Amino acid sequence: MLWHDITIAGTGAWIPPIRQKHEPWDKPVDTHGPSLAALNGFTSLAVSADSSAAQMAARAGLKALRHAGVTGADLSLVAHAHFQDEDHFTPGTYLLRVLGGPATTAVEVGAASDGGGAALVTAAEHLTARPSAKAALVTAGVRFRPERWKNVEAMGHLAGDAGAAAVLTRGTGFARLLATAQATQPQLEVLTRARSEPDGTGRPLLVQVTGFMPYIEELTRTTRRCVETVLDETGVRPGDIARVVPIAIGAEVLDLLLGAAPLRLRAPATTWTSGRHLGHAGPCDVLVGLDREFRSGTLRAGDRVLVVSFGVGFRWTTALLEITRDPAADGPAGPPTQK
Repeated sequence: MLWHDITIAGTGAWIPPIRQKHEPWDKPVDTHGPSLAALNGFTSLAVSADSSAAQMAARAGLKALRHAGVTGADLSLVAHAHFQDEDHFTPGTYLLRVLGGPATTAVEVGAASDGGGAALVTAAEHLTARPSAKAALVTAGVRFRPERWKNVEAMGHLAGDAGAAAVLTRGTGFARLLATAQATQPQLEVLTRARSEPDGTGRPLLVQVTGFMPYIEELTRTTRRCVETVLDETGVRPGDIARVVPIAIGAEVLDLLLGAAPLRLRAPATTWTSGRHLGHAGPCDVLVGLDREFRSGTLRAGDRVLVVSFGVGFRWTTALLEITRDPAADGPAGPPTQK
């Protein structure tokens, strides 16, 4: 889908302290050789000891609003991507109270790890449908409590905590949204049905037992279709893309998803090089990656940025952006703030 006059005007991220993989946080150190997560390239993860997912999203949202020069009163919508927030049953309304204005509405976007990308599309659709709207705020927050997600490493990744945000405006931002593509493979939803442990504790998903590899052919085929759609619609060639921002799902998986045509990329050529240290932060991944790239000072007008997102369920969002002016000049450069 092609977009007209929809731009990103600001981004923000909030990353809690980083813990190295060899530090125990909920179990003894594993001495039986490298785990699948280690083989997948993860070195550490961000762990929140006190802040909830919604609180981290709110801090990231404040940074994004400052970056964009937008106030809560300017917001028409807060689209919040979350994943099983155990602290806030309605995190969207919490963020509305903290960040919004009197005419702002809020919705939760529950698309698992694709939530950040899906929320960007939701905000763009809102601005397109309401010409009087000035700005929309996209937020995402996730906190993976060890007692609930103790089996996630079996999927081949470490689960990191984070908050992230982006402000979308009509024509005033530094990154123009050129095109997006979305896809679903609902026949795979069975993988996300919760199962009980034999001892009655925890509710691991089937995909936590099987991992992604048995389904990698379908994941790769759908990812490729979404990427080809945005490239074909815009006439942009793979060589014209300056940055690729994928979800931080692991080097082995990303090599398979992106290594074939049309991109022919390996994970180290993407924002995975920073994501591997934060862990897979679900719906925050692509928003955190965009924030780091926009604040790095390396992007210039005319550069294209490709976002590649997917989440269990299974859902995909791919977005192609074009830089219209130096995004770092609009706000302080540097990595996301740590607490």
